[in-house]
Amino acid sequence: MCTIIALRGVHPGYPLIVAANRDEFTSRRATGPVVLSESPRVAGGLDRQGQGTWLGVTERGFFVGITNQRTWGMPDSTRRSRGALVLDALRLGSVDAVASHLEALAPRTFNPFNLLFGDASSLAVAYVRDDAPEVTVERLPAGMHVLTNDRMGSPWFPKAALPNAMIELDAVPSMDLDGVFSAMLPVLGDHSIPRAIPPPPPGSLMPAAYARRLQALCVHTPGYGTVSATLLAVSPSGVARYLFAGGPPCRTAFVDHTGLVATPSR
Repeated sequence: MCTIIALRGVHPGYPLIVAANRDEFTSRRATGPVVLSESPRVAGGLDRQGQGTWLGVTERGFFVGITNQRTWGMPDSTRRSRGALVLDALRLGSVDAVASHLEALAPRTFNPFNLLFGDASSLAVAYVRDDAPEVTVERLPAGMHVLTNDRMGSPWFPKAALPNAMIELDAVPSMDLDGVFSAMLPVLGDHSIPRAIPPPPPGSLMPAAYARRLQALCVHTPGYGTVSATLLAVSPSGVARYLFAGGPPCRTAFVDHTGLVATPSR
């Protein structure tokens, strides 16, 4: 389970601000941000198992992040890596190009997923499902958008409402970037669990008590939980700041990786 929070068109200096937690099995090997491609220059975390990424950004400020669509059974190991799709999307480099690429996909090429992608001028979300004949792509308006492991607004993930209650959106435009990121930190590190959580459907492999613990923004369970976090700000000229915490954000310091995608003039 993962959470991606995006502020689109909220701050006058940074049209896209992203705060994200990656939830994964702690045994799955990964590295923090590295250069994943040189032409175009792309940086992001590297999943050692799938050789893809869960979140990345280009030097021009094009961002892509993925969350797995929660299913109640096991994923199909014969399908292509979803992380490889993220890297493909980053190389395409624009919302229109990625939307066209996704719309041409056969949905069953990958296990179900949700993809958030955009830059300083636009933001979109895509949903790929086994039971849908086509990929759904939606353009997103200005505001705060929270993507978990289902469609935005899904009743299965009440934790998606927590950031809206914790961040004073009207105060963001007057903050400097340090202030915005500081406001995001307690959200990424929050352990509270919503009161009303839908139970797993009959036949689910996931116990209800375990599913409940996954409704925290910062997840801690034996062998699985929030393993890293990202803070990203995009200006009209490119990446303004790119920070990464290589552990749970509730107790791990963020390190600046902006230099991976900064042009020499910045």
